[in-house]
Amino acid sequence: MMKRLVSTLAAAAALTVGSSVWAQTAQLVYNENAVGQTVAGKLIADIYKKAGMTANAVPVPGVRANAMALSGEKDGEAGRIGAYFVKNPTLIKVEPSHYYLSSAAFAKKSKNVVIKSKEDLKKYKVGIVRGIAHGEAATEGVPGVQLAASYEQLYKMLDGDRIDVVIDEGISGPIVLKKMGLTDIGQVAEIARLDLYHSLNPAKKDWAPKISAAIKAMKESGELDKLVKRYEEEATK
Repeated sequence: MMKRLVSTLAAAAALTVGSSVWAQTAQLVYNENAVGQTVAGKLIADIYKKAGMTANAVPVPGVRANAMALSGEKDGEAGRIGAYFVKNPTLIKVEPSHYYLSSAAFAKKSKNVVIKSKEDLKKYKVGIVRGIAHGEAATEGVPGVQLAASYEQLYKMLDGDRIDVVIDEGISGPIVLKKMGLTDIGQVAEIARLDLYHSLNPAKKDWAPKISAAIKAMKESGELDKLVKRYEEEATK
């Protein structure tokens, strides 16, 4: 009788611990300088809900997001490209990807800038936002890359002919340009289409299997595609 009671109490304790883990809210961050990251933040909240957990994702500067995830101040980030995990090997890469980004080149239409590959970027003065992984990946090996704190600053530099090309997300660039009233600047090439993965601080690695399973289920059912379309439409209005 005593052994049965001990066994029952142990099982109840295990259930309580498991429930308490998933009852907490995951504190996540995403890069505030990109529209696509806003979409990724909304998607990851839905993915956590599917996994039976709550996620609170807030925008911060890219460099700060990296530092917060590494230190454990935040539990992880909404979406990062594969190359990011090579530079940050301690972070947990949750697979499969749940979104993507289009890394694109923007230039003045009047300048007739021609870019057919990453190699062509070496012909031009290129600018990226500091801490944006896809911008860093696109310009690896490109000499004299200009760094800025925001895309607004970069597009002002481009408009003033201080640089020739800005690397931005395909979804973000047109929105920023419209707000700034810069009609002579447009996308001239897609440099790469990159998968985005949820990152976790190592202390939260036990969350990965359940989140991964939720992503797979949402992909297979078509739910994820519907959410992507919905959030992209909201972001680009």
